[in-house]
Amino acid sequence: MSAATHLYRRKAVYYWRRRLPNALASWFHKRHLFLSLQTPDPNFARRLVVLLDAKLEEVVTAFEHAEMHLTPARVDGLLRDVVTKHLNKLERLSAAAKSFPNFDAAQAERDDRRAAWAYRLLHAQGPGAVVRPTDETEMSADGMTAADIAAVQDHLAMLRINDLVPTRHGILQNLLVANGAPANAMNLATAQDVYFRGMWMALAQSERRYGGKIVEAGDFVDQILKDRVRSVPREFETPVERMQPRAPVPYPVDDNPVQEDLDAVDDRFKTMADLLLRKRSKAERWTTKSKQQATQTFTLLAKFMKEERALENMSAVKQKDLAALVGFLETEIYKHHGKSKNDKNRSISEMRIVALSKPENLRGLEAGTLNRHLTFIDQLFDLAEAEGVDLDPKLKVTKLRAIDGADERERDERLKLPLSKIEDLFAQPPFVNCADWNRQSKEGAAGKSLVFHGALYFIPMLIFYGGGRREEYCGLMTSDVIDDNKGAYPYLHIAKNKFRRIKNGQSKRNIVIHPELIRLGFLRYVALIRSLGYELVFPDLFSATTKSP
Repeated sequence: MSAATHLYRRKAVYYWRRRLPNALASWFHKRHLFLSLQTPDPNFARRLVVLLDAKLEEVVTAFEHAEMHLTPARVDGLLRDVVTKHLNKLERLSAAAKSFPNFDAAQAERDDRRAAWAYRLLHAQGPGAVVRPTDETEMSADGMTAADIAAVQDHLAMLRINDLVPTRHGILQNLLVANGAPANAMNLATAQDVYFRGMWMALAQSERRYGGKIVEAGDFVDQILKDRVRSVPREFETPVERMQPRAPVPYPVDDNPVQEDLDAVDDRFKTMADLLLRKRSKAERWTTKSKQQATQTFTLLAKFMKEERALENMSAVKQKDLAALVGFLETEIYKHHGKSKNDKNRSISEMRIVALSKPENLRGLEAGTLNRHLTFIDQLFDLAEAEGVDLDPKLKVTKLRAIDGADERERDERLKLPLSKIEDLFAQPPFVNCADWNRQSKEGAAGKSLVFHGALYFIPMLIFYGGGRREEYCGLMTSDVIDDNKGAYPYLHIAKNKFRRIKNGQSKRNIVIHPELIRLGFLRYVALIRSLGYELVFPDLFSATTKSP
């Protein structure tokens, strides 16, 4: 094929197109390379094509003659990547742990030494490693106590229980790809061995994290002192002769574009998630809370597919991949994942370790929360299909939804407070006699009856007498208090407003204001708040964080 067929023009812009040989096509999962040269100048486009053709020939030649097994240089690269990544992670974790007042450096160092010995045994014996008598002798010689040896055995068991040993296929595959090596069986076995060795080497540097033994400290200071010396002025530098470009080689240009490559859809998880969030925000279909929940779900989905299944594109997802995600959410994640600001930076493996440190009843999402995640995921795949992504036709997100086996609604399962508890509640200082405005929970002076009409005073009464939800009363607007109607009773109009939403469409309703609340001055309070220009009935309430209602 002549070089002339590698250049195409579309709407006055030139493109370079080359068919890949079979070996590279299977590697990149595409038959052609198609690249915009971003120029309307035919002469400049021809020069760029010559350079691109030459570079592609170099890549093809190198690939065809490359060894399919790992070279020593690539093994060193794998080891460097593992050690560097986990050294950085361990140093971040140690820095965070040191910020706590009850931090115990000696215990932290012991934990790292125990984990280092666990990975040392895995490197020596493979995924089925155990503590042998000879290992116990070596560990004792290294200063390990009987408790330390038992902890190493427990650590090995913990790694197997959480499926961290052997290391997941996706992690090893990504490690090989990052170092330009094919993920064949031999290379995966080598990568597993290197991974165990790298983990051992990183964990073994506990003195660096907790003993102040920084080997590069002296060199670092020396380099700073050397940098103070001025560099040689530019007028003394020898100019470098510029290379002259070769004369362009004229050849004909094909004006027919290749439509199929230009119409390719970016089906990466983040791209589609950002598009869905923009569409829902523009249509005002999601509240701020819904957008936060959807973002958290999409981030978790992308992270799981990349780390556990080695997938970055939605078109590559199979039903078994979604089933693996649901299995992780049902049993292997902390029930309250997402409430900590550190959760978004944790890897999937770290999420498993966090869950393992919790009681068994706190592992795995509840049915309602799991189904909410799946609803967002289903919407994401629906959008991708509408945008033209070629999804697997067997994908059925709805089949993975959890079935809530509860016989009663959650509201019916909650026990109602007995009347004696209610009497105790309304005998508290905020309702009978408090110290002052800033100390309403403290009992006031004897013989006084100081109370302040506000949220703390009225909302518990509204809940008791009206039976509504806390957020419904906290977000009441003065316009929601209907006291000038033609009916016999004033009432509260519960509906979505600018400050808060309601749970569902059936929650829109009217609640009659109880006569006891009227006797205690609720309507007079609302009238005064309205006259002061406030929109909220309880302006003394405020959100401590941006996530609070």
